[in-house]
Amino acid sequence: MQNNFIFKNIPISYRKMYLYSKILSNKPILYFYKLYFSKKINFYLLKICNTIINICNSTNIFIKNFFIGKGKIIKKINFRAKGRINFIVKKFCNVKINILYG
Repeated sequence: MQNNFIFKNIPISYRKMYLYSKILSNKPILYFYKLYFSKKINFYLLKICNTIINICNSTNIFIKNFFIGKGKIIKKINFRAKGRINFIVKKFCNVKINILYG
């Protein structure tokens, strides 16, 4: 069977996830457990894997495509002393995964 999963507003930059999307496409899902990327990216990839495994009720899953899209950007103002302002920019990404399982 073929299925699509969409995960929106993951709090990681689009550019960082795009580099890993090339590595992660055309792999079995158990390959994700052997990865040792930076801590934040690895945490969200394991969350995505666990949700896919729980929905499909099997570990015999092959990831066909791993697409990354740009998400929203949040700009915050951080007030400093003497009337100065610092801006904090938080970037999000959207992930679309096509899988095959049987």
